[in-house]
Amino acid sequence: DFEEWIKYNFQFHGELVNKKVVFFLAETKTEKVLISHEHLDYTWVDYETAMEKTTFDNAKSILTKSKTLLSKTL
Repeated sequence: DFEEWIKYNFQFHGELVNKKVVFFLAETKTEKVLISHEHLDYTWVDYETAMEKTTFDNAKSILTKSKTLLSKTL
């Protein structure tokens, strides 16, 4: 089981918002992806592209942990 999370804060309309993002590692055969109102778009990318596009070190760390786990189990 893989579950990692990141907490952060930001200002929205003058209010402090506390956010917790939970990351899960899963496999899907579903092609249609439904996104919530908080998101504009999505994309499927390989590990290298994800590392290039990811700007925060804590998120890069989670990507690395997931790659390590997958390399041990696949």
